[in-house]
Amino acid sequence: MKKKKKNTKAKKNKSINKIMNNKLISKIKNHKKIDIIPFIGGLFVGIANIIPGVSGGTMLVIFNLFDKLMYSISDIFKTSTTTRKESIIYILKVLIGAFIGIVSFAKILGYTLEHLESETIFWFMGLIIFSVPIIIKQEMEGQKFNILFFLIGFMIIAVLQYFNMKDIVNNEDYTFNLVHILTLIGLGFIGGSSMIFPGISGSMVLLVLGKYEMIRSMIDKVTTFDVEIIINLLIFGIGVILGIIISAKVLSNLLNKHKGKTVSLILGFIIASALILPLNINENIVYSSEKICALIASFVLGGIVIYYIDRLEKRNS
Repeated sequence: MKKKKKNTKAKKNKSINKIMNNKLISKIKNHKKIDIIPFIGGLFVGIANIIPGVSGGTMLVIFNLFDKLMYSISDIFKTSTTTRKESIIYILKVLIGAFIGIVSFAKILGYTLEHLESETIFWFMGLIIFSVPIIIKQEMEGQKFNILFFLIGFMIIAVLQYFNMKDIVNNEDYTFNLVHILTLIGLGFIGGSSMIFPGISGSMVLLVLGKYEMIRSMIDKVTTFDVEIIINLLIFGIGVILGIIISAKVLSNLLNKHKGKTVSLILGFIIASALILPLNINENIVYSSEKICALIASFVLGGIVIYYIDRLEKRNS
């Protein structure tokens, strides 16, 4: 009797996942050419990657791009697919948005983080917290919330933050040898994977590993066109691409076979990362009535942005 119930439950879950996959294929195959949601989402992914502690993957979930992007990356490597062209276009929209986000908003966010650091962080908190109900509604449809996986996700972020708060030595070592090459590929792989996983900040992971300053300084010096720096960044970039592709395929399979548990884990990542964001504020905050009002306004503004993005996404779907 128990075996029969398990088989029925497995068939039901398989049927739900099949319906969800068919919806994804339909959305990608019949996407509107003027659909700007992937581009806007990409912009926010780029902006998020500038700020240590903020996850680009979280932005993908907030903009309802996560499932579709995971499917698209997996789809382009399939031998038998009719949507490869559409998947490539979809990925390019997100990547172009992310590139423009990093380049265009680097100086703006550099200014706000220097002069309005706490307000900027609370704005991102608003974006994340107000998006959680929308994520649950969109991603948990027909799925059962798993508290154990949620707590595991929450604890992983808490542990990363604990080590991030430690005084970690970041060394700049450009010694060009086999160990250094493998290290760069490995760091790129970890960075790329963490960029895809919602709630996990790639810069935070690199800080924990003690290599953030090395990578950051290489990116800063790229405009010097030093051959050694460029070669190092290209090697690191290979690792990033491998990390994104492999982690996307793994996540795509997990979402297909164990969506409820995977989304519960991701929700743990996202909520924990939102709650610990204030711990990354370097500014010495004086809690005057004006400052508290500014922080609340920044937080609410994040929610307002999410509200209008959700409306825009519904209009395009």
